[in-house]
Amino acid sequence: MSEKGKTYENRQYNYDKIVAWIPHSGMYIPGISDKKKEYEALVRDAKILCDEKADYLVSFLPNRITCGYSRFVVDLERYEDDSKEPMSAKGMGMLYEKLIDGSFFDRKPFGDSSFFRQYYRHKHGQLKEMIEQAGNGCVLIDMHSFCGNPLKCDFDQSPERPEICIGYNEDETKPSDEKLAAVRDIFEQHRLSVAFNRPFKGSMTADTKTKYTSIMFEINKSVYMDKYGMNHWVRLLREMIKEAVKALA
Repeated sequence: MSEKGKTYENRQYNYDKIVAWIPHSGMYIPGISDKKKEYEALVRDAKILCDEKADYLVSFLPNRITCGYSRFVVDLERYEDDSKEPMSAKGMGMLYEKLIDGSFFDRKPFGDSSFFRQYYRHKHGQLKEMIEQAGNGCVLIDMHSFCGNPLKCDFDQSPERPEICIGYNEDETKPSDEKLAAVRDIFEQHRLSVAFNRPFKGSMTADTKTKYTSIMFEINKSVYMDKYGMNHWVRLLREMIKEAVKALA
């Protein structure tokens, strides 16, 4: 697409007011070899918890923040302060210590943890800056995927999982009920089951005085992934999310 076309598209759908946060699409684990047996479990779990192709689903948005590291190295979605982070009780705070099944793994090959704390702060600084540049009325899209069946580390162990989970906060960042309903309808028109704040709840926030709304899209991997990789649904999902963004903007 030409630069002129991009400018027109951004103006038409107000994409300059949208910020996409995609913290879990990375797979890089420094200091290890995936060919060594001692790292098999870590590599396996990193793939299971990776939000594969979540970045593609919002690739039409110009304002995106991604993370190249696996969430087992640094999880940008967690609170930095473990006392505020519920998942730290499972050894999965900002800096993971445990695998999905609750067993410990060795972080030493990753290097100095202070680097990843700085990286975390840098990324959150980027998020704050992007929201402030977008200005009041900005919409933050928190983009994720999840497994079709509950994992041992999940708080919600209900076997009945929706195909689409829409998350929001019960505060000033919550989208209006009308916009939430409009977004739900877009997915339901394609016969996808939708739940609000289940099996995961909330949405990313930033420490800023800018007035913005935040919404989390969690896509059940069984919708667009199979044993061979992506299926034909991935492009359709991207179009649905495009329509949802237009409804929110």
